[in-house]
Amino acid sequence: MTGSTDFVLPELADIQAEASTIDTRAVLAAAADEEPSHSRPAIALALWQDREISTAELQAAAEQRVATRMPRLHTFVPLYTTNHCDSECKMCSMRKGNARLERKFAGKRELEEQLEILYHHEGVRGVGFLTGEYEDKYVRQTTAFRIGWAIRTALDMGFERVYFNIGSMEPDEIDVLGDWIGKEEPVTMCVFQETYHRESYRKFMGKTSMGVPKADYDRRIVSFDRWLDAGYRYVNPGVLVGLHEEVELEIVRLVAHGAHLRERGAVVDLSLPRMRPAMSSKDTTRVKDDDYLRMMAVIAFTCPEQRLVLTTREPQEFQDQAIGLAGVISPGSPDVAPYRRDGQARNDEKSSQFLIADLRRPRHILSRIEERGTKVAHFDAPVNAPVG
Repeated sequence: MTGSTDFVLPELADIQAEASTIDTRAVLAAAADEEPSHSRPAIALALWQDREISTAELQAAAEQRVATRMPRLHTFVPLYTTNHCDSECKMCSMRKGNARLERKFAGKRELEEQLEILYHHEGVRGVGFLTGEYEDKYVRQTTAFRIGWAIRTALDMGFERVYFNIGSMEPDEIDVLGDWIGKEEPVTMCVFQETYHRESYRKFMGKTSMGVPKADYDRRIVSFDRWLDAGYRYVNPGVLVGLHEEVELEIVRLVAHGAHLRERGAVVDLSLPRMRPAMSSKDTTRVKDDDYLRMMAVIAFTCPEQRLVLTTREPQEFQDQAIGLAGVISPGSPDVAPYRRDGQARNDEKSSQFLIADLRRPRHILSRIEERGTKVAHFDAPVNAPVG
């Protein structure tokens, strides 16, 4: 049963009706610290639809609106702890039925070594732990325990911000993970809805959750409310841009989800990664650069205190274009335990969730951003690390 604090999906028609009443020029002219009177989903939709306002103009307004946020930008690096998964998401190489994927599992010593590499050789102080999602209740709880241990290990090592993305979570699973962390520690739950459109969700994730845990749309979407109910604060919802063709719906519902979580007192990051190539899938990018940049600008303008996460799914050229809209930069590889002391990370098609566009080492990416004038929090450029 869900409670009264749970997120309710807004109807696009209702938001469209409100959006049609908005003076977009007046919204753009508002002071950077002024919250417009209309709902955030309607403002986002109105700005997206008004093509008399160029993407460049929207981007400039959004960058001005988020410029006072401190820190301006922070970082975390993803660390996949396994590529085993019980789900069957069509766009993902980790899906259970992909017999061609080389399955891997990182144990205690390997994870400790990966954290040591990230901390000392890459200079990062933010990390995100990832796994698949599992059907068996015991496996779900042991995964929560294992990732809780990994989070505690990272925090005790000196990492300043930790994210985790292990699928939907129920209250008892949150309790197991929560045994390792304090309520106020900077630990962010990531549960991307992938698409807020139920039929597209069923198409890609599965029509029934029997044996396919990620197919449970409702369990996934209430995970953040369960996390907040348990007393935690940091959340990161997201959509996989291009999975569902109706970009307007994804904008409206992602913004609405962020607004709901904000009203509950959460600290919210927002993710909107584009699809990338994956083994035996057809997940080509369907949203082109200008529309994607416009989508980012609309959401950044509408939700200025909610940080957009930009990753190395995108090539360096696009990162340079979009970095002013982002609040988090996340360089790294979606392979299992991929980081090396003396070279770039592994991103092998045979074992990775997907292939990324930019495999430069995290310290090189982050140092370049700082050289171009933006300080990156949770990064301490290593002075004597070996060049790779």
